[in-house]
Amino acid sequence: MSIDDIRPLPNTPASDRITQRCDNRFGAVLSSLYSFWSARAAAVAGPQAARRDSYSIILFDHAVQNIVENDFTSSPDQLLNAAFRYEADGGTNFTIAIEQGKSVMERHWSTERCVGYLSIVL
Repeated sequence: MSIDDIRPLPNTPASDRITQRCDNRFGAVLSSLYSFWSARAAAVAGPQAARRDSYSIILFDHAVQNIVENDFTSSPDQLLNAAFRYEADGGTNFTIAIEQGKSVMERHWSTERCVGYLSIVL
């Protein structure tokens, strides 16, 4: 994820903040996530609106880190800032990432909402 062959999208609301911290593949992932989170936030905006989406951010390389888990309240900027605590490092252990994703979903399972799972791997 630290390779710079793919970079964050330019000219977006968070481009400058992302490229200053991670102008690489990880930054491209964060750019995509920020766009998704912002679109979802705009879709539920309003005085009576409450977000029904729960976000969990699980980052991995040779190890796995839960950055955010089952979050219903953080804004796109807060989620992005939480992800900024991570730096891309060596290794890609998909097994532990998938196991951790499964564990997080099982811990927070609810029959009251649909389950969506977004995974971005570069």
